[in-house]
Amino acid sequence: MEYIFLNSINSTFNDNSKFHTFFLTKPILAHNKIIQFKLQEAEIPISYYNIITGYNDTFSFKHTYMFNDSPFAHTYSFTFPQKNYTSKQLVTYINAQIATTGAINGVTTSVSFDEQSLKFTIKCVANTAIIKKIEITDTLATRIMGFSNGNTTADTLVNTLSLTANDASNLNRTKNIYFFIKSFNTNNSNSDLNEGNDILAKVQANVKFNDIISYQNSSDLFINIPQNVTYIDKIELKLLDDDFTFLDFNRLNFCLALAVQYMEKENVVFETDERTQDEQLIMLQQQICDEI
Repeated sequence: MEYIFLNSINSTFNDNSKFHTFFLTKPILAHNKIIQFKLQEAEIPISYYNIITGYNDTFSFKHTYMFNDSPFAHTYSFTFPQKNYTSKQLVTYINAQIATTGAINGVTTSVSFDEQSLKFTIKCVANTAIIKKIEITDTLATRIMGFSNGNTTADTLVNTLSLTANDASNLNRTKNIYFFIKSFNTNNSNSDLNEGNDILAKVQANVKFNDIISYQNSSDLFINIPQNVTYIDKIELKLLDDDFTFLDFNRLNFCLALAVQYMEKENVVFETDERTQDEQLIMLQQQICDEI
């Protein structure tokens, strides 16, 4: 067995494909055998953000009310700067933005977070108006805030009205980190969801922001590289989240060790898999989870 030690600081990064390319000083030669890979270990900094520009960075709601017997509506729209947030920091940011507007025709608005339920609440209090409804609109940060677009209170006429999120806030960017390797057309490929790239490993993101994952693979299972691949002089991989969205580590490097071994061709059995791509992906994810 051989080991290849890779450090992302020594890779070439492609801004379009999001692949890191590692050029090998000593190419891998098949020697008339089957090349097999597995991720043996990795050190990964949790430095990616839970709010990403254009992905989950907007939160918007409106309240409708009666003032001097006339209907009015006011919309609050927030765009969070790209960074990592706690629930307390989100509340502080939103309420600070609301404060710049002040009361609207006597209606004051605030947002709070309940640490026991993990839910955000929007509250409107009217002094000289009567509140009819609060409604969530045009929001990308649905998972972060726990609200869905269209969430609303019932139509009413009251002085105080609150809307609590249906779902608990999920501030975790991802539960897992997927290592996608540039496709060798192995049996871990699924062209529907990951554009034909191979899932080398799935590592649990089980430490806090600004900590480092230290991953050790105790499994004996390897990925078989196709028999026609006899020479490998570079490794191309990218790290994605549970939604298969690129993870930006903000220029902090990650390190990994690949284990490489060689199997006699007559000892390797390649089976034709007639399952659908979705079925293969589900089975693959369960297999990788079991290995970990």
